[in-house]
Amino acid sequence: MNVPVYRRALGVGWKGLLITAGSVALMLVLGLSVYGSFDLSIYDSLPEALRALVGIPTHADPALMAYNEMLAAIGALAFVGVAIAIGAQAVAGEESDRTLALTLANPLTRVSYVLSRAAALVTLLIGGGLLLWAIAEAAPRVMGIEVGQAHLFALVLHLTCAAIFHGILALSIGAAIGGKGVAEGVASGVMVLGWLGSSLLPMWREGSAEWLPWNWFNGSQPLVNGVSVKDIALLLGGALVLLILGTTVFRSRELRLLDPGSNLVSRLREMPALAKILAPTGKGSSLLGLRLAAQQVLVGYVVFILAVVMGFGMPFMYRAMGSTIGDFSASFPQTMLDMFGGGSLATIAGFMHLEVFGIVAPAAVIVVAAVAASSGIAGEERFRRMSLLLAQPISRARTYWTVVAAMALYVMFVSVALFLGTWAGTVVSGQSIQLNDLFHAVLLLTLLGWFFGALTLLVAAATGRSSSAVWSTTAIAVATYFGYTLLLAAGHEGAGWWSPFRPYLYGPPLMEGMEWWQPVWLALGTVVLVVAGWPLFARRDIRISAG
Repeated sequence: MNVPVYRRALGVGWKGLLITAGSVALMLVLGLSVYGSFDLSIYDSLPEALRALVGIPTHADPALMAYNEMLAAIGALAFVGVAIAIGAQAVAGEESDRTLALTLANPLTRVSYVLSRAAALVTLLIGGGLLLWAIAEAAPRVMGIEVGQAHLFALVLHLTCAAIFHGILALSIGAAIGGKGVAEGVASGVMVLGWLGSSLLPMWREGSAEWLPWNWFNGSQPLVNGVSVKDIALLLGGALVLLILGTTVFRSRELRLLDPGSNLVSRLREMPALAKILAPTGKGSSLLGLRLAAQQVLVGYVVFILAVVMGFGMPFMYRAMGSTIGDFSASFPQTMLDMFGGGSLATIAGFMHLEVFGIVAPAAVIVVAAVAASSGIAGEERFRRMSLLLAQPISRARTYWTVVAAMALYVMFVSVALFLGTWAGTVVSGQSIQLNDLFHAVLLLTLLGWFFGALTLLVAAATGRSSSAVWSTTAIAVATYFGYTLLLAAGHEGAGWWSPFRPYLYGPPLMEGMEWWQPVWLALGTVVLVVAGWPLFARRDIRISAG
């Protein structure tokens, strides 16, 4: 292991871990407050299979319920997502930044470099896990709430090992092929599909989810049952195998020193309606074409997971579960559904909202919007290309509004793909969703993505730092989502007027359609943020150093 590489790598990703821990801490305090007002006797009447599915033991303590929601679900997704981002940057990110070749030009072997970055990744995740454990232990004591029989250390240990597995997966894929977008996409797909599969597959057939890495994290319910040595061994052993495979391939492959180009923009130029917009300018591509080409790999993975796997596949899953899902819906408390954005298990529309439109689809469009917005401004500054771009006869105004247009187009592309996938899945599977309601849900999803894309753009325009733009948006998204859903579960839905998720989730639109104020709220918020970001970018100095 190389100590200088290890020390430098420790500075990558700590902000994301800190923001994630802070967001989870805030949501945990809110969750403890809300669950403290619940009559938890309703959960004792749940069937054993359903109680095991959601991780709620008999006579559950309010603190235990909050931990299961905040730490074992969304908090876990956020923490593992940060691990994937750090892992993808470790090798493939450095390669795309053109810094890896310079680093390896020193007396440093490739194996030593990969092991040093992997060691730094593990160190960061262990530190983040300890921070989450400290927060989880301290929060109920500060609020005077008894934790009961919750195995907090076991949950955080499983979570840290799951983060290590997914982070090493991203690092190894990036080391093997040199594609940061592919590494992030595959690892994120394994995470999201594992999360969904570990929840849904047991409803179809017992034991059918045991092969999923996410099931190794929470399948044994460590919060309730304690540490599972078998699952810990699977996660850490799998990470070790992945690291060996990735390092073996990295030792002998050539580094990628040039961008592979974009077939997507070339195909779009062949469409008459877009030919003039994407026409080449001089010897290079148009500014909009360059921005659209930048995130095509990420968008491709998001479209596949969201439109094909979820939009098209979930109606078949609902049909396959048949009467089983009906039995669950009869005894499933609405307060628990509200914690995940509302919905219902009794109808296909409610099921699709709960499993797709309630959490996964918003997270997907926010990621696409945030990455597109931050890379267009702060990303270009980070790579020292913004000053070169503005040295050409290209104004700041054109640059700014081109980024806005690219972000909006990407979000629209993902939303339209989800619309088509969901519509096709329901038709082919023989299910029925009102087309107007589906249109309303996708329209609000698009506006939600634009809102958070505009928020990211505002921070990027003000600071020129991509990390600040992305992680501040992530923290606000997590806080506003659970701030609203916790109020919804507590029966105070109207008090969530401040959250952008209220106009998105109210109804829900896939079941009830939308009211006039919902798109107006999100559209006005988007316009305000976009307009506010322009003077910040127009009047500040361009950053010419990395950051």
